[in-house]
Amino acid sequence: MNENTKTIFFTALATATVALAYFSIPKKIDPASKGSRMGQALFGTFDTRQATGIEIVEIDEENLEAKSIEVAQTNKGWFIRRPQKADYPANADNQVKDVSTLLLDLRILDTATEGAGEHANFGVLDPSKSNPGDRGVGKSIALKNSSGSNLAQLIIGNEVSGLSGAHYVRKPDENSVFITEVRNADDISTKFVDWVKKDFLDLDKWNIKRVTLDNYEVNLAKGQLNRKDNPYVFDYDNSEWKLSGSGLSDKEELNKDKLDELKDAFDDLKIIDVERKPEILVNNLKQGNEFFSNLKDQKNQAVVQSLQQKGFYTVAVKNPQGQQVPKVVSNKGEILVGMKDGIEYVLRFGDTYRGLEDDENSTGSSRYIYAFARVNTSLLDAPELEPVPAPLVEPSTSAPVNKKEGTPNNGAEGDTGEKGKEGESPQITPPGPPPNFIPGSPPPTTVPPAPPEAVKDNSSNVLIDGNQSKESNDLTKKKAESDAEIARINASNASKQKEFNDKVAKAQKRVNELNENLADWYYVISNDVYEKIRLERADFVKSKEDVSVEMPNEVSASHILISYKGADRADAQISRTKDQAKSEAERIRGLILNQNQDFAEMAKQHSDGPSKTKGGDLGKFKFEVMAKAFSEAAFALDVGSVSEVVETGFGFHIIKRTE
Repeated sequence: MNENTKTIFFTALATATVALAYFSIPKKIDPASKGSRMGQALFGTFDTRQATGIEIVEIDEENLEAKSIEVAQTNKGWFIRRPQKADYPANADNQVKDVSTLLLDLRILDTATEGAGEHANFGVLDPSKSNPGDRGVGKSIALKNSSGSNLAQLIIGNEVSGLSGAHYVRKPDENSVFITEVRNADDISTKFVDWVKKDFLDLDKWNIKRVTLDNYEVNLAKGQLNRKDNPYVFDYDNSEWKLSGSGLSDKEELNKDKLDELKDAFDDLKIIDVERKPEILVNNLKQGNEFFSNLKDQKNQAVVQSLQQKGFYTVAVKNPQGQQVPKVVSNKGEILVGMKDGIEYVLRFGDTYRGLEDDENSTGSSRYIYAFARVNTSLLDAPELEPVPAPLVEPSTSAPVNKKEGTPNNGAEGDTGEKGKEGESPQITPPGPPPNFIPGSPPPTTVPPAPPEAVKDNSSNVLIDGNQSKESNDLTKKKAESDAEIARINASNASKQKEFNDKVAKAQKRVNELNENLADWYYVISNDVYEKIRLERADFVKSKEDVSVEMPNEVSASHILISYKGADRADAQISRTKDQAKSEAERIRGLILNQNQDFAEMAKQHSDGPSKTKGGDLGKFKFEVMAKAFSEAAFALDVGSVSEVVETGFGFHIIKRTE
């Protein structure tokens, strides 16, 4: 190649390189230019009601793997579909709604680039075409119709700096990258736990009435339960614990902190994963029967194997009918949680778990739990029925008594009254009504016959011609009063019994609803929570010498609550993240301490708690009433002092002790 040819070649190559670079660099589009799409809808009009499926794909940067989740609508609702797993209800509050409407009415705020060369910089590379470890991979979300076709699909990239809620986005089949506000972007998740109702027991710790710890072990060789101690039964009322039957010496007392942690742990039983139970177990539990039969049949051996793989076994016990039947037990014993409304949760804990979702459990190892609900009427206050008195009885008229023989006189005199005529059998008077016989009242439409005219015998003060004496009238009046009182008591008892029966029926209805889900699944929960629930005697009993320094019985305090999306009882309008909530709480505390801002005014302006209208004033409260972290901080403060930022399940608190 001569010099002229080389010059022409390199000049052409440089020109091509410059052109490629020019067309690949981000181009800021002038809003007034002819091709500007600012303000336009990102997608054409589509009916979100046609969306019967959601598919999300992302790269898990921590574990360097691609992850996806599919949520589909069925005739029973929305369900999560996972490979090698049974479908599970996508029942997290508003999750399906928030995600399924996320692509609706997205408006373009600006165009970031029209070239493909900057996709990684904006974080909008397609995760379905990328490899773990690739830089700049976004999240893909697709809404699908019943035929599986995409109604809309979008790759969501980095958040735009300085523009809250705005993200770089791209359609998978286009190079253009746009800026748009993406509502509920944090809900785009492939984690199973983000799509389910985590509180699977739906148990309110404030309604707990009784807790039973039955720490038995299973003797597999003999197929029976071994108990070192009888079950421990704790009654909980007005923030106080009592051990049934005591069982404590004069030098011992209950460790209230441990038992309070136990109560709180029931509220922290959150789903990490689930696995489907065999149908024979599901059907029995849904019918309210924890016992079953025919497990020795060859076809049911899979049930036994399924249980044993998860740390559950079958032993023969007597059912309520006195029959020896198999029952599911755990080698870790069981815990019964009785509620004020008559519902009793049965919790049996199995072996540790390693599964697809275990990496989502930040607290470490996990454990299976076999749970169901049943009605326990002893948890309800029995109706206090009044005793019903015996009815008064009017004396009945009987035949005259023969004074000589003490036998009824049949109309004959002397010996003939008893023996009758010689050679004849004595005549027997037919028996009259029983002594307590009360003639029935005439029908309401029947007019009772007028009584015969009474003729008074002044000598004996007795009404003759079949009428009653004065004493008999008094007895009749008393009998009427007695009958009225009996009727009142019966009506009152019937009302009380009906009220009790209605409570039992309501509890049974709720149990049926709970078991519709609980019966289907082995749940997986955090082992840390399990450790707070399965207590031995040494955990909940302490010597009285170990009693800590006395605290006041109650304090008064005000607080400012800064909540965040996903916190317990957070208002649906709250969109800030947990980190944002913590930063906001720190900022407000700084204003109070460093700039002398009035605590009550700051509460009215910024608090997310219902007490904001009162300047955050909570009034007086006992230690047990509030979340433990809150009370620990409040009770440790001096009067007039302001706490550090305190975290509870409701959000972040700034507390001021006022009394």
